[in-house]
Amino acid sequence: MAKKTRVRVPQDAPAGAVIAAQAENKLDDFAQDLGRMLGQAQNKAESWLGQRKAIADHLIGLRDTATQLLAQLGVSDAPRRGRRSGKPAAASAGSQRTGSAKGRKKKRTMSPEARAKIGAAQRARWARQKSQK
Repeated sequence: MAKKTRVRVPQDAPAGAVIAAQAENKLDDFAQDLGRMLGQAQNKAESWLGQRKAIADHLIGLRDTATQLLAQLGVSDAPRRGRRSGKPAAASAGSQRTGSAKGRKKKRTMSPEARAKIGAAQRARWARQKSQK
């Protein structure tokens, strides 16, 4: 730790010089305290980062060991996440809800007569809309 140096003012100095010297001394003390606190914070942060790295290395070792043990048991891959490939989302959801109305929906078909009625009604709406303009 550095030795504290105080600004000395002669006794016959004006009052402004004394106040300036006191302020300078307080500022020096504050700067030293701040430097000490920042050094401590840096040491603590480096310590935490070192611990974090050690934990990560330990977990990587555990993962590697577990992978080797699974390979010895004949398990080739880790369990997969998400839905299975090859099946659409609706099919997998519908297979879980057997017998419900929300299961797999059939494609709707419309008779030619119903299609003609809907077309005529739409043309009538368009004609009504066009005549109002």
